[in-house]
Amino acid sequence: MTQQIPSTEPELSGVRNFRDVGGLPTVDGRRVRHGVLFRSGHLAHATDEDAAFLGSLGLHTIFDFRNASDQRLEGPDVELPGVRNVNLPLSDPADGSEFWKMVRDGEMEQLREILGDGKGAARMIASYRTIIKERTAEHSQVLRSLADDSVPALMHCAAGKDRAGLSIAVTLLALGVEREAIVTDYLESNAKHRRYKVRRSSSSASAYSPR
Repeated sequence: MTQQIPSTEPELSGVRNFRDVGGLPTVDGRRVRHGVLFRSGHLAHATDEDAAFLGSLGLHTIFDFRNASDQRLEGPDVELPGVRNVNLPLSDPADGSEFWKMVRDGEMEQLREILGDGKGAARMIASYRTIIKERTAEHSQVLRSLADDSVPALMHCAAGKDRAGLSIAVTLLALGVEREAIVTDYLESNAKHRRYKVRRSSSSASAYSPR
């Protein structure tokens, strides 16, 4: 009997950047199973229909890599019956808070000053190195949980690109997935339909909104 595998591109209206990473090739010729590991942006704005779809995946654990500042801005994840929520921040609340305030307030001149002339790329490289080199305990916890009993699992941060992308990459490396396939999956987050819009308003209650 053929197993019914949920679509990797569902029509979710309140959640962006969702996908099943199943199917990626490993270096020994196998493939990651579908329906075991998912990734997305935050679930704070999930609609009832979104929640029903997520509930149909049979999830055991949701790993939320947002910090306290992110959660204050965006709100908590929707509660899915029977699913364990694990908040495991991969960045400190102060990291980037001033930057995102400038984005929401539309401070374009200040943004050009701190991001221009390659400084934006350097900022991201430094951030990624910190998450990989200084958050080893968190990555180890995720891998141990997945190896024990925490699948199917969904990993997300705010937009589902950076912190979730790195944790997914670490997990896929541990599974022996080809590096080129890992990079290709990471770059999928650049697709226009996967992006969140940032509300440029100092009075906005949320930083990332799918609407």
